[in-house]
Amino acid sequence: MNVFKRFLAFCVGVITLVLHGCGATSKDNPMPPTVEVKTTSVQAEGYSQYIYVKASSSWKITFSSESGEIVDWIIAEPSVGNGNKSVTLRVAANESEEERVAILTVSTTGGTAIVTISQKAKKSEPKPDPKPNGGNLSPKTGWLELPAIPEGTDAFTHSMTVGSTKTRNYSFIWDYNNLVAPWVAYPLCKWNIGSGSRSDAWGLDPLLPADKQPVLYKGFKEGNAGWFARGHQIASADRLTSYSSNAMTFYGTNMTPQIQNGFNGDIWAVLEGKVRSWANSSDTLYVVTGCVIDYKDGEKVKYALDNNGKKVTVPTAYYKVVLRYMKNSTIGYSGYSACAVWLDHKVYNSKNINSSYSMSVDDLEKKLNIDFFVNLPDKVGEDVAAKIEAEDPAKVSWWW
Repeated sequence: MNVFKRFLAFCVGVITLVLHGCGATSKDNPMPPTVEVKTTSVQAEGYSQYIYVKASSSWKITFSSESGEIVDWIIAEPSVGNGNKSVTLRVAANESEEERVAILTVSTTGGTAIVTISQKAKKSEPKPDPKPNGGNLSPKTGWLELPAIPEGTDAFTHSMTVGSTKTRNYSFIWDYNNLVAPWVAYPLCKWNIGSGSRSDAWGLDPLLPADKQPVLYKGFKEGNAGWFARGHQIASADRLTSYSSNAMTFYGTNMTPQIQNGFNGDIWAVLEGKVRSWANSSDTLYVVTGCVIDYKDGEKVKYALDNNGKKVTVPTAYYKVVLRYMKNSTIGYSGYSACAVWLDHKVYNSKNINSSYSMSVDDLEKKLNIDFFVNLPDKVGEDVAAKIEAEDPAKVSWWW
């Protein structure tokens, strides 16, 4: 009888230990959350609905744009919780004439659940496109990276897919006489930079005929000023989310003839890396990269030749101008700050990029007669936009 009691006690102990172990495993390894959303396409007037979060641990709900910028026109009440819970989703009225999208993310220690919610644009009387130009880019997009598009200038944009989200890759205007893009504009953040490989897929831009762009499968041939490298405006390393998104950076329309040693492979590459580091420390960095052709009277205009013998003008200078958004930033105004960097196209003995190359957006606008970040006033107001563009980045240590 005593033997049987001892055996029974042993079995109970083993069962208790197993059950305890199973409970610990469940707690230490929570399941990924799920979220049920009844309506993912919302009218412009605004909307409220219940969503249902199912989770085995604590969770947090956040909202971001397709480019990773935090959005505040949609909120969850509550935005944090534990376990299964109904949550109120409130969407503010959309006063814009553009549809907008928010990425709803439920995060737990066990994983994430993501749902895309779109809101229709405010209805308005049809307005004529203010740009009777060629190309597939309209200035009515409202994208923050875009400069003003000069009347009569052809403007283009390329899109890409990051994960399952279709978004813009980069936009540019085209100079048919010099066969270069005076500027290329694009949003930059961790989400759309990615971590893939360089494609080296040198090719033609499908938006332009081959005779209207540089053909550069084999690089530039020597023109009247020696050999030049194929220099990217939007860097290859800025788009590593997929082969396709990276291949677009190798289009002839994104190339200019650049000095290799002492510029493209050195100080320009360092500047590209610095811009990416700024983007990785921001919600979104809106970037404009440009080339300048400004030969003085009587000065020899340098050119390189593409693979078909077409002349491509060698720029005299380059610049990058960026608009940073960081919701909780302690610099700038309303979360925004800006910086412009100018480099003459020449051989530099040092690769170092410092504040001596910088200037305010206002100063660059006066230098080039270009209105950068033309949509910024609609976002923050004329007065705040003016302060952002007037600020001297050399006096803001964050950039350096």
